[in-house]
Amino acid sequence: MTASINNPPTLRLYVLDTGVIQCGDYAIYSPSAPANSYREMSVRSYLIVHPAGALLWDTGISDATAAKPAGERLNDTHTFRVPKTLSSQLMAVGYEPSDISQVGMSHMHIDHVGNLDLFPHATVLMQQAEHDDIYGPDAEQLGYMPDTYAALDRDRVQTVTGESDVFGDGTVRMIPLPGHTNGHQGLLVELPRTGRVLLAGDISYSTVDYAIEAVRDLNLNIDASRESIRKAKALEAAGTTVWLQHDMEAQRDIPTAPHHYE
Repeated sequence: MTASINNPPTLRLYVLDTGVIQCGDYAIYSPSAPANSYREMSVRSYLIVHPAGALLWDTGISDATAAKPAGERLNDTHTFRVPKTLSSQLMAVGYEPSDISQVGMSHMHIDHVGNLDLFPHATVLMQQAEHDDIYGPDAEQLGYMPDTYAALDRDRVQTVTGESDVFGDGTVRMIPLPGHTNGHQGLLVELPRTGRVLLAGDISYSTVDYAIEAVRDLNLNIDASRESIRKAKALEAAGTTVWLQHDMEAQRDIPTAPHHYE
């Protein structure tokens, strides 16, 4: 089944479970966590189905990791696992990778770019600042792993600066939320029944840190990170639901595909 058959007359949002990060020192991410504390973090991607086309927001951890029962150990503190592949979850709701016309990137860290190679013909959307950093001379020093996006055809990348209306009708907007990286952004989705949802990416790793505006030391810009949290909170105060994709406890309350929001 293809997206042309499956496209609904109104907007839909599917939450995709695209991996688990097992972290042996959660204090790297959470200023409120004790040193060397263990925590598992969720990884999420999102399929936004609009009458004009399908947008995949982030691509998660590589599907290839699913073939490794013990996961993929990155270093002494991190192991990646993929219980369900992104491609299988897309197929379960009637989509093949070729049906995805656009792939939007919150940012280009390893746990967000793992399946870019599945979408060789999609337009890839990112902030200009993110593009400048991932292809600049200091990419590795800024926390990127160029090998993980080396296969990306730069001619398919479409950059934006500031807010951008993806489908031109105000229902799906990319919102700059810098600090974690210079070009980090969120996606604001206006669903007809559910209301506004902000896919807030990595502005914070837990609801606790988000509430107290605690920012980890490894973010590229601490002041910008705090301002991005405040921007999300302002949207929340105006009625927007904010999703922090790496908070495993919070994500347990958000049903994944084949459930959808509309």
